[in-house]
Amino acid sequence: MITHPFLSMQNVAHGFFSSKGGVSKKPFFSLNCSFNNQDKRKNVIKNLEIVKKKLQLKNLLKINQIHSSKVKIIQDLKSFNADYEGDGIVTSLRKVGIAILTADCCPILFVDKKNEIIAACHAGWRGAVSGIVEETVKSMVNIGANNRSIVAVIGPTIHKKSYEIENDVCKIIRKTDVFKKEIITELNNGKYLFDLPLFIREKLLLSDVRKIGNVNIDTYSNISYFSHRRKFHEISNINENNKKILTGRQISIIGLV
Repeated sequence: MITHPFLSMQNVAHGFFSSKGGVSKKPFFSLNCSFNNQDKRKNVIKNLEIVKKKLQLKNLLKINQIHSSKVKIIQDLKSFNADYEGDGIVTSLRKVGIAILTADCCPILFVDKKNEIIAACHAGWRGAVSGIVEETVKSMVNIGANNRSIVAVIGPTIHKKSYEIENDVCKIIRKTDVFKKEIITELNNGKYLFDLPLFIREKLLLSDVRKIGNVNIDTYSNISYFSHRRKFHEISNINENNKKILTGRQISIIGLV
């Protein structure tokens, strides 16, 4: 687990966990925190207990991520439903961790310490283009946060050097409100490299968030992290006809304690 100094505050617990330190077996080795693959349920439950104990959190809330701009504001623990669909979570509840699962997409953790409001969101290229970053910030403001008081940290995600995209995705990104030339680099093979962390940073700035951190970890090149794209390439190199990708999901968590 790693932390970021921007989120290292009294009464705030947070952590960006890697794939290490759990009980799951290959190919989910070892701290897989997702039930939505073929890992054994008992192993995932043990892994979630490990991360809760590490951060000294009693409860851990996750929603069903769907690459959208939907944000769930959680105001009552008793009414929370783990089947909620969306990609952002906002709360002011105490002793509760809110969590995002990733394996190349970007986890972003937020806190407004002054107004005691936290958030977490999941941003792949689809969600980022659709506005998940802006909607998460808006939801924080809707329950009392102030844009200029919000701190955001970009977690482990795929980086530009590892993120090759096709022309169709490139066209969509170039039409967005925050596009600038540094976000896309054209390759000689007609494909492009996409800078997801920079794109997200621009989205945060658009939302008037000014204090932005980044743990600067590339999930594709760092084998201590789950990477859907890396696993796809590994399988393709072994057997061109076998495209079934089984990999775990690392977890990123923030909570008021």
